[in-house]
Amino acid sequence: MNLIDQSLVDETTARVLESGVRVFNGALFGDTEAEHVAVLLEALDPPEGAMVLDAGCGVGEMARLMHEARPDLQFLLVNTSTVQLEHCPEDFDRLHADFHELPVLDGVADVVIFSYAICQSGDWPRVLREAFRVLKPGGKLFINDMARLEGDNVEFERVLGAHAHTPEQVEAWAAEAGFHMDFAIAPEVKVDRMRELMNDDALADTLMTGVVPTIWRFESFGGHQRTLHRHKGRVAFQFSGGRDSTAALYALRDFWPQIRVYHVDTGDQFPETRAVVAQVEQALAEAGVELIRIVTDVKGNHQYAGYPTDLIPVDNTALGQMVSGAPLRLQGRYDCCAANLMNPLHARMQLDGMTLLIRGQRADEYASAPLRSGEVADGFEVLYPIEDWSADTVMTFLRELDLPVAPFYAAGTRRAPECMGCTAWWDEGRAAYMRAHHPNEHKVFIQRMADIRREIDRSLSWLNTETEA
Repeated sequence: MNLIDQSLVDETTARVLESGVRVFNGALFGDTEAEHVAVLLEALDPPEGAMVLDAGCGVGEMARLMHEARPDLQFLLVNTSTVQLEHCPEDFDRLHADFHELPVLDGVADVVIFSYAICQSGDWPRVLREAFRVLKPGGKLFINDMARLEGDNVEFERVLGAHAHTPEQVEAWAAEAGFHMDFAIAPEVKVDRMRELMNDDALADTLMTGVVPTIWRFESFGGHQRTLHRHKGRVAFQFSGGRDSTAALYALRDFWPQIRVYHVDTGDQFPETRAVVAQVEQALAEAGVELIRIVTDVKGNHQYAGYPTDLIPVDNTALGQMVSGAPLRLQGRYDCCAANLMNPLHARMQLDGMTLLIRGQRADEYASAPLRSGEVADGFEVLYPIEDWSADTVMTFLRELDLPVAPFYAAGTRRAPECMGCTAWWDEGRAAYMRAHHPNEHKVFIQRMADIRREIDRSLSWLNTETEA
């Protein structure tokens, strides 16, 4: 929503230009327009070859002077006034558009400038969100405008079609839109352009009392911070207690207040895992973050769905038992994990409205990773902070920060086992660890594995008979 009367802007443009004014700023920080723009350019400090979107560009004089000093810069001049755009340098790209809704692709600009332009908006948050959208990660937002230290905008809007807001409000809106502030300064005013144009000291005093010309420079969030900001309030971390999960969680330590951390307790965890979870839970609590526990009953699941296994004889499935009468029911390892870990966690996150899912997944654990960071599945965008790490990188990270890690890995297991009674995931190397550290549970484990092997051997004997016939 623009506060200023567009027809009035078009009508007065020629008269203002005839007066010798080409940089439409209410205050100059230099004795001339060129010196003033030099101050702005120094404060802006754009990167080499930057694409600069000048939103509310006037007649493009500021851009022309900046380009004269920095020929490497590229400018897109944006204005709702076709009259002013016609006065802009012909060799610059020009766009007739409203900066509340820019017809520009996401992430195309290195810099967005509002120089005495955003004050004409009645919806700063919307404009700042739009600036964030069109900026590249880490791009600069530059505002040269008025800051209000006292008073209100009633007369300001009636006379000037503009609003001036407190520095605190401007900075809060920018943070909400996805920016952090580099600096804010109020340089010495050399020319009170606003007073000159009004030619009415009493009116100028009324309007400008408590208003200070100010420069703000912000940087748009990049990397993980940008992703988290896009899903603000809807960010979920799946914490298992394993080394990769712990490393990923602590890699995002600065963002903990923005994350909801979920943990599934199947009722059959190793005590080593429980110890890690307890230590991490304490660290989270000290940071003001709750560990959300989802409790399931894997032992109860085994009673009706069967023990998990990596090979399932057809006679031992729920349907196969109806035909074969086999006494031992078995289920696939992924079916068991889905029922007791993944599905309950997924359902809870959906119920809580989460849209970003963070896990400690490493790409080198898969021949072809099912998803990569940034991809979307079933309504969730995924983020894997340690996606490109190796196991050695993870362990180095944990040691350097003195973070908790279960002793499974040092004993030779490939990953942290979820459940003590699990009879699947044969490639984990669980049996040797259990024999050494949990002998009683190991005896039960071996007995169940023997029962499973007996059923598998029966099917294998039939397979051998057929293949050898």
